[in-house]
Amino acid sequence: MDLDEEKDIKKKKLALKKVVAKAKEFFTEQKEMYKQPLESSTVGISQSEKEEFEAYKQYIAQAKTQDEELQRRRDWYEQKTNEVFQDFKGFDFKIGDTTFTFAPSSAAELKQNQLNTGNFINKFLDESGLLKDARGYHRALAVAMNPDRFAKFFYEQGMADATEDVTRKMKNVEMSERKAPEVTRKDGVQIRAVNPSSGKGLRIRSKNV
Repeated sequence: MDLDEEKDIKKKKLALKKVVAKAKEFFTEQKEMYKQPLESSTVGISQSEKEEFEAYKQYIAQAKTQDEELQRRRDWYEQKTNEVFQDFKGFDFKIGDTTFTFAPSSAAELKQNQLNTGNFINKFLDESGLLKDARGYHRALAVAMNPDRFAKFFYEQGMADATEDVTRKMKNVEMSERKAPEVTRKDGVQIRAVNPSSGKGLRIRSKNV
């Protein structure tokens, strides 16, 4: 194998040193440039470009702030939701001076469904995000905004239905107790009991009559 002569080796080393020096100089310039404030990078551009740059910086700052605020709200909502369902027995509904407690399902199921508020609104939207069931949405919203009023309505309706059912059963019992007059036969005499309220008293009839 041919070997480079000593002078050729020296030339190559020298050339390599020059390349390395230029590279160091380039990186030093880049480092100094990036140390300068961003405002200095706008030197030599038009006024409209400066305004666009400032608007972009403001947008980035606002977007970051909004994301942080949204995340803070999500964390707070999740924390308060966990507190509600930590020892959950049911929701309270006040009717007059009485408070009733009702749980439509288990705490775990309610928490899972309600941890994401989108699960509620998405029930009434179509695939494009438009409202498809306006009546159902506003009915659910009305119940959510007036829970005690709806509880009172259904409670009073249930009481009225129960009272009506009891009254109807009592009437049926009274009608069933109105039996035909009892007839007794003894020693050729027929005795039939009649309603005292009729004013006719007791009738005794002989079979020979």
